Amino acid sequence: MKCFAMLVVLLAAAPVLAKDAPLYKTRNCDNLTAQMDMTQCAGDNEAAADARLNAVYKQVMASKSDPADKDGLKQAERSWIKYRDKHCKDENESDEGGSIWPMEMSICNQAETDKRIRVLQRMLTCTAGASVCNPH
Repeated sequence: MKCFAMLVVLLAAAPVLAKDAPLYKTRNCDNLTAQMDMTQCAGDNEAAADARLNAVYKQVMASKSDPADKDGLKQAERSWIKYRDKHCKDENESDEGGSIWPMEMSICNQAETDKRIRVLQRMLTCTAGASVCNPH
């Protein structure tokens, strides 16, 4: 009976665990203490997120056969990039000009890029239609 209960708990937690699965390989920046090192590490992680985003975007683009769908995706991606850049700048304007600002921008860009990667991945796996697969 204990094994069954444990199995039920693990199965219930599986969707949560799957959502938090790493999207790409990142560096652990937690033990760094020099600002220059922390900024470099955050920049490396942002670059890894951007590389993964580009790979998933290319997959989604290749999955679309209708030129209008491809154009729509291209326009959506351009709009999203403008949103991300503005959002992160607004989130970190109090640090602008300081030594921490580039690191904070990289961290924000990475977090927003992770969200976009998940949206694009859903586009690849969802077959229910655009309004259901990407409701926002």
